[in-house]
Amino acid sequence: MPRLLLADRIKGRTDSFLAPLLSALEQHYEVEFTSAGPGEALAAAIGRADIVWLEWCWDHAVWATRSGIVAGKPCIVRLHSVEALQTNYPAQMDWGQVTRLVTVADDISETLLSRFPGVIAPIQIIPNGIDMDRFRPIAPDRFRVGWVGHLEPKKNPMLLMQIAHRLVQRDDRFSVHVAGAFTDLRTTRYLKQMQAALCLGGVVRFDGHVGDMPGWYADKGVLLSTSMYESFGMNIGEAMAAGAFPVVHDFPGADRLWPAECLFASVEHAVALIQAAQPGLYRKWVADRYGLERQVRDLLALLRAVSVER
Repeated sequence: MPRLLLADRIKGRTDSFLAPLLSALEQHYEVEFTSAGPGEALAAAIGRADIVWLEWCWDHAVWATRSGIVAGKPCIVRLHSVEALQTNYPAQMDWGQVTRLVTVADDISETLLSRFPGVIAPIQIIPNGIDMDRFRPIAPDRFRVGWVGHLEPKKNPMLLMQIAHRLVQRDDRFSVHVAGAFTDLRTTRYLKQMQAALCLGGVVRFDGHVGDMPGWYADKGVLLSTSMYESFGMNIGEAMAAGAFPVVHDFPGADRLWPAECLFASVEHAVALIQAAQPGLYRKWVADRYGLERQVRDLLALLRAVSVER
């Protein structure tokens, strides 16, 4: 079988965004996975590959394209929001060495090109895939609201506290459960302060890092997303698959990803959506648009296409 290198600089094999795709890829390719940075180990892995997939437009992608070691090989780079919004790596790339640049949504492609007009690689949009077999409704409770993500400013947990406060003023049957690690000391101190100041000690419950997300979603009837920006928002799709009703802050591009009737801009609107939530309503919606099999199909088609092009 053709040899496919998956080079993920940021995450390991088990927590990579590529992890759900590995079993399908291994049916068609001899897959090698590496998290090596610039240097001999990465060069050797690229040398063994017939096709190179560089997950994240990071220092390893800059080095691989500028050093010439991917020359003559199909080379795919998948870029996430952090590279487009918070780094200068796209400006350092030799895009002439990249056969295809992959993003998960239109908005992140447009944002990238507005910041880095020198990106000349052909862009292909392949949305993330949700494993509908892994995430299934079990016993969603409409009064148990889930919130998922690292507790840091870009995820906007400050807004979460205001929504939770107003929500329990309206109906004290609700509780909010947070799956995610505290990763920013300033945010940690603020949230603990607000938890006490708003009398949310028994309402907003911080569960920390959760290893079993399907199990954690099992009793959540609502998924609240307060993020300032997501290139996609895997937790939103996974929660919908598990039966949770999505209540999503209207970040740039959200209207092209998620149901318009589930988007909110104000605290009052978010509270109204949560109170009217219907668990299970959007499972078919997310399966039709973002089922994992669709992502696998598009990914395999891309790999075939770049092999022919090179």
